[in-house]
Amino acid sequence: MEQPPGIRSIEDLQQGLQHVKSGCRPTARPFILISYAQSLDGSIATLDRRPLKISGSASLMLTHRLRSLFDAILVGIDTVVADNPLLTVRLVPGVNPQPVVLDTHLRIPLESRLLERSDRRSWLAGVKDDASARTDAVSRAGAEILPCRLNDQGQIDIRHLMGLLFERGIRSLMVEGGARVISSFIRAELADLFIITISPTLIGGLRVIQGQNGCPPSRLTLTQIHYEDLENDLILWAEPAWNRP
Repeated sequence: MEQPPGIRSIEDLQQGLQHVKSGCRPTARPFILISYAQSLDGSIATLDRRPLKISGSASLMLTHRLRSLFDAILVGIDTVVADNPLLTVRLVPGVNPQPVVLDTHLRIPLESRLLERSDRRSWLAGVKDDASARTDAVSRAGAEILPCRLNDQGQIDIRHLMGLLFERGIRSLMVEGGARVISSFIRAELADLFIITISPTLIGGLRVIQGQNGCPPSRLTLTQIHYEDLENDLILWAEPAWNRP
């Protein structure tokens, strides 16, 4: 049987997300997009995790268009510490998505720009200790803590977190990084769409896909592949083929 065409454009994605918001979703979790920029050799940062400007201006505008379509945007605490991002929509018109940070031990700097935003209170997925001075300080600084279960490795159980987000009305989630977060979502088979910006550069830096305890993530095959050129960058649109050989 011929496969139906996948999501190959912003217009396709908008239509798909409208379908999701109408309640047509087989699982009680958000639709998940994993989107990031990498070099030709798969690097997303320097080896010491310093951020790099990898993609061009047109690709950056695409990122902001994508942000404007999603209910929430998720990054890890390493990205917050390294980049101090706002996670807002700036280059195109649109509503800012709800910021979510994987921050197991509430390491977010209290001077982070995320905590200074007046439009949305950032959600920190972590371990909440009601008696902790750190918990109080983070809450007073402007964050809301989402108490989450931990997995056997002492990390946030992201399947549990996806259920919590769904209960809060989040029907679509854009995952931007960093490497540990992206790898965790892939290991958990939690993604519906990949949009990857590939820049014509070689960096020799931090690879986007990382193993755990010395073991690489399970091999993932992508399907419904579509490429488009944006200035000097190549944009890959693809869907995961979970459990396929």
